[in-house]
Amino acid sequence: MKSINRLLIPIFFQMLGLMLISCQQDSAQQQFEAEAYGPAEGYTETDLQQNVLSQDKQDWRVSPYYEGLIRVLPLFPNPINYGGTAYLEMTLNGAPVQSYVELGYLNFNNRWIPLQQETVGSEFELVTFVIDSRNFGSSAELARGLHRLLLYDGNQRLITYGDIFIR
Repeated sequence: MKSINRLLIPIFFQMLGLMLISCQQDSAQQQFEAEAYGPAEGYTETDLQQNVLSQDKQDWRVSPYYEGLIRVLPLFPNPINYGGTAYLEMTLNGAPVQSYVELGYLNFNNRWIPLQQETVGSEFELVTFVIDSRNFGSSAELARGLHRLLLYDGNQRLITYGDIFIR
């Protein structure tokens, strides 16, 4: 009986450790999502060659759930003029993304506006999103300003977020 207990005690502590790590990750993911739904403040300025000219530390961080499994480059170029196009590149490095990823934003009524959905066929893939500034309003006056972009996986788990400035 004592030998069985000696075997079970380490297994018990390993399971307990895994549960604690899981709870911490869930908590970190929830905090990340709470920050994402806050107001858009600042943006990472980039040029057409993807050079970062100034960085907003909140933009384009990868969520705790996907940390180390997904790489997101800052949106480029940013800012853009109305009628212009920006790009967002995401590289999957073994990420268990479920079937698709979706990029969108919350409009002034806090309504979800999808911009692009991409099917993910592999855990190792480059996904490029094309963002047309005209999707943010039917005129330059309506579209101008700072908008928060949100990128989700197929399970509605937030992957990253960042801001685009339309002039």
